Amino acid sequence: MAATSMTLLEDINLLVQEGIYQDRETLLQDAMRALLRSKPELRSQLAVALYKRRNVTLARASEIAGVDQESLKELLREAGVS
Repeated sequence: MAATSMTLLEDINLLVQEGIYQDRETLLQDAMRALLRSKPELRSQLAVALYKRRNVTLARASEIAGVDQESLKELLREAGVS
């Protein structure tokens, strides 16, 4: 795992050094968007986690999850979040 982590960090740094990405933050934002597109179920899990930590409002969490607020409330209940 450590070798894989180091290779990943090296790859990230290389993409930035080569000017393919402006900086690591931009690369990570792009990678996160791609991940959430390829695994839509993560959007709901992320929204619930952010809401549970009070990092986002109910409205913003529902936007992140891609569902209406009532559906998000159901997801929150299922996750044991009050």
